[in-house]
Amino acid sequence: MLFSVLIYASEDFIDALTPEEHEALLVKHRAFHEHTKSNSSFAAATKLMSTGTSVTVSAESGDYVVTDGPFAETKEQFMGFYLINCADLDEAIEAAKLLPLDHGRVEIRPVDFFEGADFRNAERLVINAP
Repeated sequence: MLFSVLIYASEDFIDALTPEEHEALLVKHRAFHEHTKSNSSFAAATKLMSTGTSVTVSAESGDYVVTDGPFAETKEQFMGFYLINCADLDEAIEAAKLLPLDHGRVEIRPVDFFEGADFRNAERLVINAP
């Protein structure tokens, strides 16, 4: 079963980290990544750019409205996600415990696909972006 591991943290907290503190967080992310690669549960990951780069699209009275920034005003922002293939929720929870949880939180949610999507038989896409 596929699970998304959604990462939430405070951008202000992350921006204030020293290089050493930032590296300590990355060590935990690398441990999670290596764990999920070694047991073949890794499917995808992404780190999102800051909320200052985002826009929100909504519909009002039949028109589309594009607004700068994220939709919700919160203390924590959605920072990125992993997509992992685990036997069950318990396995996904155990894997997520490897992530740095002292500065934010993660949400684990099962993933479903639209009709016709074939994750298991599709080629994995890797993009080497700058």
